[in-house]
Amino acid sequence: MREPKAAAVVTSSAVADLGDKYARILALREAHDHARATGAPEADPREAMAALAARWPGSLRELDELPLDVVRARQRALAAAVDDASRIEPWMRAQLVFHAHARAVLGAKRWLAGRKEIDDASKRALAAAGEESSAWAHALEDIARPPRGRLLDLVWPRVAADLGVDEDEARRLVLGDRKTVTARR
Repeated sequence: MREPKAAAVVTSSAVADLGDKYARILALREAHDHARATGAPEADPREAMAALAARWPGSLRELDELPLDVVRARQRALAAAVDDASRIEPWMRAQLVFHAHARAVLGAKRWLAGRKEIDDASKRALAAAGEESSAWAHALEDIARPPRGRLLDLVWPRVAADLGVDEDEARRLVLGDRKTVTARR
């Protein structure tokens, strides 16, 4: 693995924030499982799921796919890393970088508001906005018309570059080992 770039450096508060993601995933899963087990009506999870996806794009996949023991193990590992930076694991850094880039590219897509024709003035306007998405101003044409229609196809190369790994390794770090991340049950 190559040396990560500055964008991959994480803080204790960022690690704690990632821990909050897993706490929310766990709460949603436990509420769903409780309702299924008891036959009790389940509260509508859509608002909580929308908030989860907005803060940590891609996390709904984890909600659907991660076994509960993996969610709990990640929570424990993140709690330990908050207290001791030497315990920050590569997957933690990768997820933080991934979520930051995914939020930014989605913000740039919203900023475009459906526009498909991009000019230099548009790029300058987004760059001057000073928002997280301004780092993607140079790529507005690609964001307006993403490869294969998938914004994440733009995100993975940036994540890989920031982490100093290839795209396959970046995906593995973010999404987990496919042997571990399997069906919920």
